[in-house]
Amino acid sequence: MGISCQEVWRDISDYIDEELDPVQRLALDQHFAECRHCTALLDGMRNVITLYRDERVLAPPADFHERLYQRLGEKRNHSRRSFLVWTLTAAAAVPVGLALFSAARLIVPGRDRQRPASGPDAHQVPETVAISQDQDDKLYHVAGCSRLHGNPKFLRVEEAIRKGYTPCVYCIGKLQPKKNG
Repeated sequence: MGISCQEVWRDISDYIDEELDPVQRLALDQHFAECRHCTALLDGMRNVITLYRDERVLAPPADFHERLYQRLGEKRNHSRRSFLVWTLTAAAAVPVGLALFSAARLIVPGRDRQRPASGPDAHQVPETVAISQDQDDKLYHVAGCSRLHGNPKFLRVEEAIRKGYTPCVYCIGKLQPKKNG
């Protein structure tokens, strides 16, 4: 009765531990007599087991523990100092950053920032608005809005809304059209 290499590989640990029944053990013995690859695997596994059982192979040098504890103590002290330095640096950087941000807003002249609809008539949209004939942005603008690109076409607000246009948030915002009357 022949046995394959895969079956040997599956049962080789039980063979080494002598946990196979006599029939299986005899089959593996016959296979090892015929197959040099499986015999080499068996010898290699036995060598590994022998090495791990030998305490001298895995024993650390005599002063290993002392050197280990010394290095761990050095690392811990160094990491505490490093953490303290980073914490103080971050704590100092926050006020400096805020001061620079505030100074930049005061010193550097502001760009012409457009805010959504501001001024005396902020709550009312003019009766006539502009849309772009060249783009499909579907926004309506106050004449002169820097966000209006292309050739403008002027419409009444009601007509722009009916055609699906929405207000530009920079020049009109969420305002309501002027009420007639």
